[in-house]
Amino acid sequence: MENIDYLIEYLLRENPQIKINNNLNTFKDKLQIYRSLVNIRQAKPISDKYLEKEQELLSYIRKSKSTIKQEDIIKLNESNPTNHENNDNIISLWKGDITTLSVEAIVNAANSQGLGCFTPCHNCIDNQINTYAGVSLRLECNEIMKNYNYNIPTGEAFITKAYNLPSKHVIHTVGPIIEDHVTKKHERLLANCYTNSLELARENNIRSIAFPCISTGVFRFPIELASKIAVKTVDNYLDKYYESFDNVIFNLYTKGDVEIYERTI
Repeated sequence: MENIDYLIEYLLRENPQIKINNNLNTFKDKLQIYRSLVNIRQAKPISDKYLEKEQELLSYIRKSKSTIKQEDIIKLNESNPTNHENNDNIISLWKGDITTLSVEAIVNAANSQGLGCFTPCHNCIDNQINTYAGVSLRLECNEIMKNYNYNIPTGEAFITKAYNLPSKHVIHTVGPIIEDHVTKKHERLLANCYTNSLELARENNIRSIAFPCISTGVFRFPIELASKIAVKTVDNYLDKYYESFDNVIFNLYTKGDVEIYERTI
């Protein structure tokens, strides 16, 4: 695919010190190099032609993954009818790739710098969202983060466009990092991530939103406790603002995550 060749060449011209193997014969190999170069790229101006070629490539990748529509995700009142949540006709559990969800907003578990993950091909959600949204996402985040002096407080959130993702918006929030053990402050800050994300969604008339398991990856928040905080916070919020939302989805990564959330509800 010639688009990816153009994009790799463009990114390499920006970083002439980077040398790569010229024997990249497969699309998979080229995609890994492209992703690595995108991940390390600083937030700086980009050409219109690059953005055009990037849109073509990411559209091709998006179609190859199959987009998941929100109406195809079953609500708790049908999937788990014995649940204990008040708003089970709005809340869903769904296991899959959040970058394939066609909802109004997906939530990104961001870092405090707010510019996305710079580690090449890292498997965190921040990296995946920024990769498949395209470089425009980091550029918009950069403009917003100037107001935060590139240090967004834990528990706060901000909203951007989603660019080349099937969703319309990305809500970025910074979860607490657990160094030793979980404190009440950590629990409160994690709850704030969900509340502030829902507040942003409501303020922007966003009726469908998907949450990842915030802080449970490299931030080391135990998922059993995190799931209880997530579900309780969302359900309590919906008690007040029931009419503002159609879908609130908990996006889960593994079968183990699903089992934990099913026990929680």
